[in-house]
Amino acid sequence: MSRDMASNDLENGHAVLDPPPASSGPEESGASSASSALGGKDRSEELPGLPRLNYKLLDHKKKLFLVGGLLVLEGSILPIVLFYPLWFATTLRHGILFAIITSFFGLVSGLEFAHRSWRLILKDDKYRPLDGKRWRFDFTHMTLSVGYTVMTGILIGASIPDEPLVRPLAMPLPLFFIEVGSLALTTGIMNAMNLPTTCKVSSTPKGAPIPPILLTFIEDVVGVDGGAGKTYRKRLLGRYKASKDFRALIKGLNWFWGVGCILIGAGSLAVVWTTPQEIAYGIGWGAPLVFTIVWTAITILWSHVALHAEKRRWMANLRRKSQQEDEKQTES
Repeated sequence: MSRDMASNDLENGHAVLDPPPASSGPEESGASSASSALGGKDRSEELPGLPRLNYKLLDHKKKLFLVGGLLVLEGSILPIVLFYPLWFATTLRHGILFAIITSFFGLVSGLEFAHRSWRLILKDDKYRPLDGKRWRFDFTHMTLSVGYTVMTGILIGASIPDEPLVRPLAMPLPLFFIEVGSLALTTGIMNAMNLPTTCKVSSTPKGAPIPPILLTFIEDVVGVDGGAGKTYRKRLLGRYKASKDFRALIKGLNWFWGVGCILIGAGSLAVVWTTPQEIAYGIGWGAPLVFTIVWTAITILWSHVALHAEKRRWMANLRRKSQQEDEKQTES
């Protein structure tokens, strides 16, 4: 009965994420249905009880590789590739050098940001959070807005002097990772303490138990940038609400990325301010990329193993319940 009520809440756009009491019955719908957002491969059939997410990254691999590759090029590779040849092999004034580098920042990410903004303000609310208003956007959008504003301000401000400030110009990416890591750790602690949200967080209403920020990022990115829309938001929140194993996976990955982002961000800043500026610039823009590649690879492996284990437990619980029902019928 409680699951039916939860499903109805989600279909009506009311997402309350307080987990149901643990039970001995099935906890999931199909392990690989969640793999769409976490990197696993969807091989499961529709299993009774819970919704599948019905979104596979591999179905969108061309866009993923194109947009992801361009973002990596803009946000890490291009600043390094341009800086060192122009710094050591040319006589360009340093102000012009950084003007060239800075001119590329936001070219791809800005277009992608504008595209998701357009989707969120369309009259058709296909992409907006559940119960979302037209001009309120989603939580990921607000996070990106703060991050982009700070990063752009630093790049412009540190480029203005006749001799640009190289160390501050190496700070934007580490600061962005610290922002994301702080959100992950804060929401992780609040979730562990079962604290409510103080404002609407994408589809999570104000006053509801706050989920780890990783769940919100998945919901927003796949729902808007991936084009999956509100249907995906409903299914993802339904999966998180009803699945103990899925909640454990999201919480574990949230801590994994939160701690990692803080460490790489703070560590990169420490190196930036304690090494020669030429080295500092490469560390500031390069170390976060290496971290992201390693953490993503671990996340894919972790999710793949966890989701398949989830599927096995689900099917075992189904068989056990079926056997118990058969035994009851035999006894009667």
